Amino acid sequence: MHAKLGQNFLVDENVLAYEAECADARNNSVLEIGAGDGRLTVKLLSAGAGHITAVEFDPKLAKQLRMRFATYKRVHVHEGDFLDYDEKARFGRIVGNIPYYITSPILLKLARMNFDKAVLCVQKEVAARMMAEPGSREYGRLSVFAQLTYTTETLALVERTAFLPAPKVDSCIVSLVKTGFLMTECEEKAIGALFSHKKKSLKNAVVDARWDLFGNRDKKEAARMAQTLKYNERKVFSMSPSEALEVARQLCAAR
Repeated sequence: MHAKLGQNFLVDENVLAYEAECADARNNSVLEIGAGDGRLTVKLLSAGAGHITAVEFDPKLAKQLRMRFATYKRVHVHEGDFLDYDEKARFGRIVGNIPYYITSPILLKLARMNFDKAVLCVQKEVAARMMAEPGSREYGRLSVFAQLTYTTETLALVERTAFLPAPKVDSCIVSLVKTGFLMTECEEKAIGALFSHKKKSLKNAVVDARWDLFGNRDKKEAARMAQTLKYNERKVFSMSPSEALEVARQLCAAR
């Protein structure tokens, strides 16, 4: 176990088997994010995965994986950071138990990759944020991004006791299917800047986030620009994902 890498191993055999079942891996090429000690890899093999690329950042764990699956032609161990993995590679399924601190970067990375379905185990709080309704406490930039980019579904609650060592929170298994929409870097940055002031009106959020949005626009100029925006009197967190995207595109056009 390497806490600095955010690793809490999912060890409950029933949960691992269910996750592999949800992935519908039979005859599919599978990319496994953070294969760890190979417990989920074994379940994916049992579920009939056609080929598994097991990505593992920790050199010691990657070595163990290569030794464990040395005789399995269907398993390839890739030692390295998933965030640096080739985005042009094509997979039928992507699976993994995702550390909290890199969930957002992983979701952004997945949006640029080519796959049919992802089944991920994420912290319960993250799952709630991904699927939160506008106006709710959990609703934020991750909600907007996830709901525009993916069709999401919560498949199961995973209690913290299923992990070793046990984290302080429960998790959820979620499925993601891409909608085909890909957010631009400017749109992503604009939405992030606005939702950092999500409880303010849109016009006030634009003024407060003017440096992130425009770089060098002064307060009066930002205020004038904000007045031209649709929904400028609305609270930022009351805007639906499509409305937030509409505003982000207006802001990007004004840069």
